[in-house]
Amino acid sequence: MAITKIHAVKVRLGDAINYIENPDKTDGQELISGYNTAPQTAVLDFSVTAAMARKARNTSAKKQGNLAYHLIQSFSPDDAVTPERAHELGRKLAMEFTNGKFEFVVATHINKDSIHNHIIINAVSFYDYKKLRTVPYRTAQQIRSISDQLCMEAQLSIIKDPQQLGQLYPTYVQKKRTTSNRTEVRKKLNFCLERATNYAQFLQMAQELGISVCQRGKHMTYLLDGAGRAIRDTSLADTDKFTYTGLVERLEDSAAEQLFIRERIAKILPNVSTFADFAKLLQSEGVKIRVKKQSGQLLYKAADLDGTWIPADALGDGFTLSGLETSMKSGLEGLDEGHGTPIADLYRELTTEYPQNCDTSVRLTARQICSAGKRGVLLQIQDANGNPAKLMMDNRHIHTTSDGTVTADISAAFSYDITYNDGTHGTISGTDLIRQIDEANLTQPLTVSLTADQIMAMSLRGVTVHLPQYGIERLFISERYVQRNVDQGSCAISLYPGWQYSYVPIGSENTRNSISGAELAQSLGGVVQVDTSESSLARRVANVERRAGIANAQELGKLLGSMADNCLHSAADFDKQINAYRREEMKFRNEIAELRSKSKTYAATAHNLQACRTYKSVWLEYAFKPLAQKDTFYKQNEAALQAYSRAASQLDKMGISLGTEPEKVRQLVAETESRIADLIAELEMVRKTNQAIQEDKEKVEQIQSG
Repeated sequence: MAITKIHAVKVRLGDAINYIENPDKTDGQELISGYNTAPQTAVLDFSVTAAMARKARNTSAKKQGNLAYHLIQSFSPDDAVTPERAHELGRKLAMEFTNGKFEFVVATHINKDSIHNHIIINAVSFYDYKKLRTVPYRTAQQIRSISDQLCMEAQLSIIKDPQQLGQLYPTYVQKKRTTSNRTEVRKKLNFCLERATNYAQFLQMAQELGISVCQRGKHMTYLLDGAGRAIRDTSLADTDKFTYTGLVERLEDSAAEQLFIRERIAKILPNVSTFADFAKLLQSEGVKIRVKKQSGQLLYKAADLDGTWIPADALGDGFTLSGLETSMKSGLEGLDEGHGTPIADLYRELTTEYPQNCDTSVRLTARQICSAGKRGVLLQIQDANGNPAKLMMDNRHIHTTSDGTVTADISAAFSYDITYNDGTHGTISGTDLIRQIDEANLTQPLTVSLTADQIMAMSLRGVTVHLPQYGIERLFISERYVQRNVDQGSCAISLYPGWQYSYVPIGSENTRNSISGAELAQSLGGVVQVDTSESSLARRVANVERRAGIANAQELGKLLGSMADNCLHSAADFDKQINAYRREEMKFRNEIAELRSKSKTYAATAHNLQACRTYKSVWLEYAFKPLAQKDTFYKQNEAALQAYSRAASQLDKMGISLGTEPEKVRQLVAETESRIADLIAELEMVRKTNQAIQEDKEKVEQIQSG
């Protein structure tokens, strides 16, 4: 396996690239390569991309932020990996991490016992001019997961005996308990950064949320009220997000984004009377909106600025849902930019507290495990839509028993990174992962009967349980795990002992706690005999079953009508339609992949055209220099001349004139991206239709078998 690290390059990009390209460490620079750049001209190519991004987004060079990111991938000395193989794995890692949208340089160092790759990635994409966004810890975990999967597929450090898998989970849990203060600090600082627009305001907000901020030398420290020790900025994230430089950059961006959003809202508000019109017009002005389902909180995003989501309360009370509604009804032209609620109260109101330790231990079998290595196991799973994918589970969360049983500890509240067969990435929630593995392994649930006073609500969606004596205000069980018996007037639920069930505790709407299936079954009284005298429960069960029967009859009518329209007479007849839609899905996926490849080529072409335009004057000056002066001039302008030569050579290979306008090629990129978005929407419709047909087939099979 390989160890991975990442950090930002803020200054002296040339020094960083010169270091990784050292001939003494890279076999005379034989182990160096670039993507959409030549290693010798990477600094200039990176700067051209950054300049084009600033021009496209109308920002100044002073706000360029990070110049690049430096990623290190170090292989174990025990791995029989050749320098060439290591270099190939480094390129694959960079390509998967950036999705081929950022320039990078890979250099493989062989001067130490452990072969290692240095990868420098441009902080700005040549593809769409967006910044490389990183998330504390998640970015490092994503890189590590990609690297581990690549190493495992390359058969590096494979463990043949599963007994050698680590048993470090107790240590991991203990460590997790000692770092809860760090989680709370990070959560509160992010809350402040979403709202503040300058450093003084950020400090004031942090203080009101109980965090003392101190700058000592080049580092910042954060002390949470009641905590024994302050936390250093670099330990809160794998990037510079919470350093002074990172804070100032983010605050400047937030100020620009908030000003942009305010101006656009003020422009369109006099012309709208409904929220739907408001959302539509605002999107045409380059601002997206969405509403959080749980809290009803309104968020804005300045798409043209590659911005982050800004909460409405950060702009002022008039920009919230209630404030906008008042302005629309009363015809107010101005919006209230005041903040009536103190930030501490706002934090308590909008923040949902989730439990820190809600990990579930699930048994892994050959159905899930693809391979095992020193760093963990590679799992074969499916995403929420049933698409096959792979997930790298860290060794700290894997342990075995004396009989060879392998189990994984999974956090229900965590989102895990997964990789699809085509190399793209996605996520799966811990809850879905736990349930998928348990159901695939045919784990038997506990069946628990409910009494009338335990049921708060019952519908076709499921049952809401109410257990005030155990501090549970409401806990929802999906219809999939509910069994009703109309004859007996009873209702029972299936609970998996190891699953974590989320609930709202008594007296705290913004807090979510969890309880295991085993504990919940015990709280409900275990497997209870049904008392048919409970007439109220019997009526409720009969009522829901009656509604379910009506719904089923309606669904059956639709199903039979659809079958008649499509000349389908049995479950086997559905296969032809299913296969046809699968071919349609494959057609869309292939077309999307082809267009994405073309779009990247167009973006690279625009970059080369811009490079030729930028350095053309230097090249012409060199061309008209007297022969005696050429050598001196070349040495003084070597990088610029090489950048021009490389870009011109690439364009010549593609048969593109150097006089082509980069802006026209960028327009091709935009048009291609629009077409890709349309195809993705069509693909989703085909996928949903196919899924519905498969569900209809299952219903017909049930009817025929009954």
